[in-house]
Amino acid sequence: MESLLIAVGIFVGILSGFFGIGGGTVSVPILLYMGFDIKQAISISVFQMLIGSILGFFIHRKSGTYNASKKVYFGYGGIVGAIIGAYLVKVLESDILEWLFLSLVVFTLVKLFLSNPQPSKEEIYNPYLYTAIGFGIGIFSGMLGVGGSILMTPILVSFLGFSLKKASAVGLFFVIFSSFSSFVSLSFLGLMDYKHGLLLGIGSLFGIWIGIWLLQKIKITHYKKFLVVFYVLIFLLTINKILG
Repeated sequence: MESLLIAVGIFVGILSGFFGIGGGTVSVPILLYMGFDIKQAISISVFQMLIGSILGFFIHRKSGTYNASKKVYFGYGGIVGAIIGAYLVKVLESDILEWLFLSLVVFTLVKLFLSNPQPSKEEIYNPYLYTAIGFGIGIFSGMLGVGGSILMTPILVSFLGFSLKKASAVGLFFVIFSSFSSFVSLSFLGLMDYKHGLLLGIGSLFGIWIGIWLLQKIKITHYKKFLVVFYVLIFLLTINKILG
């Protein structure tokens, strides 16, 4: 089990760096297939996301992908929202969490399919709006064990004028805040699986370097196609697990 979790972590790390996700969108369905229940899968995923997103931030910072001081407001809202979301993990039934997770994937898939990979308007900067968006996404993040970038990316591209690649990088930055808040909250509630989360996180450290390198090399039009295919696969895996 230990070596398998590390291998899964490497795989999740590559996807995390490439698609700008925390990794929960991938790791939660995989962990469900490995025999973990939804609440265990969420806690393990949150631990991995915290480790991987911090490394991703330093890599993007070195590359100068975005101005972190302006994007930090997403994180402030995300911290508060993720606390609420983590509490909902404790009180909601597992079946409800699974269907909410699936609904989130469907929303993202539709928005990405309709989005323009290149910005069609000037990038909007509003710290209050950023905080509100971060708060809303943070609730889903803490509740479903995803970093939040699965929602962040299509919102930034569709409504705030971000390019697709930049939105992905900012989404991974947001994961630092939301996953940290979820980690603390789930630990306080006695729901954190430290051992398995650490193993998954260690593996993701190796994978995320590769993922970000691939992100910087690929053409943006090809990148959108990869994103859409990626979310279709996640949708199919999740619906098969729920209905199966």
